Amino acid sequence: MAIIKSYIQQDDGTITAVIEGVELTNKDFLLLDNGLEVECDVDVIDPYKITGKQRRKVFAMIRDIFDHYGQPMDYLRYMFQKQLEFLHGYEPMSLSNCSRRQASELIELILDFIFQYDIPMRKQTSDLMSNDKYFLYKSTINRTCVICGAPNSDLAHYQAVGRGRNRNKINHTNNKVLALCRKHHTEQHQIGMATFNRKYHLQDSWVDVDEKLNKMLRGEK
Repeated sequence: MAIIKSYIQQDDGTITAVIEGVELTNKDFLLLDNGLEVECDVDVIDPYKITGKQRRKVFAMIRDIFDHYGQPMDYLRYMFQKQLEFLHGYEPMSLSNCSRRQASELIELILDFIFQYDIPMRKQTSDLMSNDKYFLYKSTINRTCVICGAPNSDLAHYQAVGRGRNRNKINHTNNKVLALCRKHHTEQHQIGMATFNRKYHLQDSWVDVDEKLNKMLRGEK
């Protein structure tokens, strides 16, 4: 196995690294001996294994898909794992010992499927996903309440826009938002932001407004 022994970060942000244990062919040696470069891809192995919470997220979402379609859970899990292996060129993976990065990618893949096909989540699942950044972003751009899962929800601002201002002409990119149904959006205004965030554990959950969200907030397509 090749191992990175040391590195230097260049002024342009790229990394020059010393790597030991690289396997080269005779053609590679021929190019290098003649002063030519050999291109290669470096894929750093994640030393950290999947966490218990990541595993629970995967099985909770698989259960929601099972409840909606009725397909066996083992088949659904196998299907998503094989899709991820194909997309990234991974060796056959297992939820018992895959890396945290692979687990995160699997969670995002399943979330994309859930939002694409409007699969309802049980409250236990949404509670488990409540601090998952990708879940919060996907819920917000799909206008699905991050608390109860209600569709066609409001885009609630973290920092108040102010009455009388035309939201279609404001640049919202310095703000944060979350998708909240009318009931929870109203509650947020009634009890105040700090109390609302503590009640629903949303202190670090508000989503930065990117260009896509900015267009949505301005009523653009």
